[in-house]
Amino acid sequence: MKIILNEGEKQNISSQYDDIDRNLFNFLTRRIRVETKKLGEDFGDLDPIRVTQYTFEGYPQWGFNSFQNKKEMENKIIEMLYENDITDYVYDMDERDEKRIKIVKTIRNFLNFILKDKK
Repeated sequence: MKIILNEGEKQNISSQYDDIDRNLFNFLTRRIRVETKKLGEDFGDLDPIRVTQYTFEGYPQWGFNSFQNKKEMENKIIEMLYENDITDYVYDMDERDEKRIKIVKTIRNFLNFILKDKK
């Protein structure tokens, strides 16, 4: 499943998150692929465990799943962006650096956006 943003969602994101890096956010949303899998079989009235797999088109080794916590997902995305020369390494920057803050906020907003239906 590919996440596609309509114009209303794009405007909503733009107006809500003026302090995020829109190019980075768009890079991530264009490449994310979401796939839900069932683990096990139906047993009577019990449903199998469902796991959601998130991968990035062109970067399949940098995916994560719904059993990981948000901090692990965030670290995986930061590592992917650095290893592929998309951003600087966030952990080498000063914590108050505006560029670092903007990258981290963008990644957190991206994770909130893709995980909003996961409850």
